[in-house]
Amino acid sequence: MLVVDQLKKNEPQLRLVAVVLAAGLFILFIGLWWVQVVSVHVYQSHLETQSYRTVRLPAVRGKILDREGRVLAENRPSYNLSIYLNDLSDRFKAEYKRIRPVKVTAKVAPFWEFWNRGKTWQTNRVRLSSSQIDAVEWQSRLDVVQQVVADVSQKLEQPLKVDAADFKRHYMTRLALPFPVLKDMTPEQLARFEENTTNGVGAELDLQSVRRYPLGTMASHLLGYLRRDDRSYEGEDSSFSYRLPDYRGVLGIEYAYDNELRGRAGAESVLVNNLGYRQSENIWTQPEPGQNVVLTLDLDLQQVVENSLQSQSSVRIARERTGGVLNAAVVVMDVRNGSVLAMASSPAYDPNDFADGISQAKWNQIQQMTAEKNRATAENYAPGSIFKPIVGLAALETGLNPNAYVDNPGYIYVGRRHITDLASPGKYNFRKAIMDSSNTYFITVGLRAGIENILRLAEKFHFGERCSIPTRQETDGNLPTFSRVQQGWTDGDTANVCIGQGEVAVTPLQMAVAYSAIANGGTVFWPRFVLRIESPDPMQSATATNLNTGLVRDRLGVSPRNLRVLRDAMLAETEDPGGTGGLARVPGLHICGKTGTAEIMDTHNRKIGRTTWFASFAPYENPRYAVVVMVENGTFGGPTCGPIAHDIYQEILRKETGGAANAVASTTN
Repeated sequence: MLVVDQLKKNEPQLRLVAVVLAAGLFILFIGLWWVQVVSVHVYQSHLETQSYRTVRLPAVRGKILDREGRVLAENRPSYNLSIYLNDLSDRFKAEYKRIRPVKVTAKVAPFWEFWNRGKTWQTNRVRLSSSQIDAVEWQSRLDVVQQVVADVSQKLEQPLKVDAADFKRHYMTRLALPFPVLKDMTPEQLARFEENTTNGVGAELDLQSVRRYPLGTMASHLLGYLRRDDRSYEGEDSSFSYRLPDYRGVLGIEYAYDNELRGRAGAESVLVNNLGYRQSENIWTQPEPGQNVVLTLDLDLQQVVENSLQSQSSVRIARERTGGVLNAAVVVMDVRNGSVLAMASSPAYDPNDFADGISQAKWNQIQQMTAEKNRATAENYAPGSIFKPIVGLAALETGLNPNAYVDNPGYIYVGRRHITDLASPGKYNFRKAIMDSSNTYFITVGLRAGIENILRLAEKFHFGERCSIPTRQETDGNLPTFSRVQQGWTDGDTANVCIGQGEVAVTPLQMAVAYSAIANGGTVFWPRFVLRIESPDPMQSATATNLNTGLVRDRLGVSPRNLRVLRDAMLAETEDPGGTGGLARVPGLHICGKTGTAEIMDTHNRKIGRTTWFASFAPYENPRYAVVVMVENGTFGGPTCGPIAHDIYQEILRKETGGAANAVASTTN
């Protein structure tokens, strides 16, 4: 009240002071309002540019090894030539001043500037709009970067270019990170750079880890491939400012065990100034390397399988029929526990192409060859005669006398349908029918056994169901259901099933599981590809996680006597004169086998190709290995697939007789 009373007095000086103070307070209030309300976004942006940036540091991916520790997939260092743009900030400013438009004008010097006679010249900056200033700034930055790259290019003796759009995108979004100008340098380029450049040039080496498959296409379908993906995984921080290149498994083992292989990403903080340039770096969390995945695969066997597919002359016709590309698959399995010792699909792709970022042209080429398909697990095929042992076993279980004969005139009629028999006319018992693959015999005994009994046993093998491999490369196959055979099913349909045609489709892996069960006494195993998960540190080998061995899926529950009858007949297939599997024979190893040839028909029931097979197991006395070979568009199973199986069994025998240290399956792993 005292202040108010004083202001009521007629004192102009006092009132002037009060007005000045009030005006000052009003201006202060307006300024605070402008800063805290109107300009909040501007200052918030400045605050963000004067702070830390977090960078996701990918972990080194774990290796994929064969059962003996040999490398199938690993990592290699990749040196990139990069430019740290913050080191060039002063040069950006100098270049901006140099190229900014100016205006030169003439003037008459005043009389006291007697040394400037007549006219003189002065330089003034041209007034530019904000968009024009922005354009000049971008041009100055690009000019400096291009000059740095040109200097480096001259020292490396290799032309290098800067993509203006890439540079601008990097500057706007990843300024605190190095700008790469040459990726994956060769040893020669590294040597030239280290020898001919010094600090201050503006370019530095940046090290990254790149996935590498040293054997190229070897086992590529099982290994799978990666795709560049730097997203955070479950359990990781997802709020990174920047992310360095990382991978994610897309297919095969790389996909199935991506969680174990990828490790755990680390985090780095980068302090940036108000312009966004880095000032310092500090690693908050070190990346944790991924674990190694040890497969059941045996590299020696895998190499023999793939070399035989490409070099055997028996597949020449099949290759010619498909335009020079061989469509084939092989599976080698340990019959005692379901471990896959080798698996190949042809044609194959090189997973290195995906790790480096596959081009559209390369991907188109892979698709044109259908090389992306894993024919061992993800393609349906009519089994043909290799399904006859299942039909024969079902007939034996329903009381078939294996010594009883069936007349084969060279054909059989089922209703009005005429089915040709490629086996010579004559009398056939079970053994001879397996040896010569008589259609007449198996259709006859299959019709007597009944389709329900055949399907009941086939379901024990789990045909028409997936093997639950975690590689995203599997199909179900096909097997008629009991409801299907009760609706419009005919004897002709049963006849088709008895010779592995019609509504039956399998994968080579399914057939390897089935023949393993026949070999081991009736146990159907889940197939497996991984032995253990282990630490990348060899000093921590005790922490390895061994995966379950020999997981049983089902048991056939058939008579041991009937299995013995079937195995004896399959032995005759390869060892007796005239057996269709004779080309697979290996001296010193008794092989039980069955050849097969399935016709491929179009929608008009016209033959458009064939699938040839050889399915087998050995040794007869104590089976340990199952080998299934499939070749599309071959001649017949024996001459096309038998020689490939021969090469595989020859390698098996070599390893078996080479000592305990070299045995493929010296343990039950």
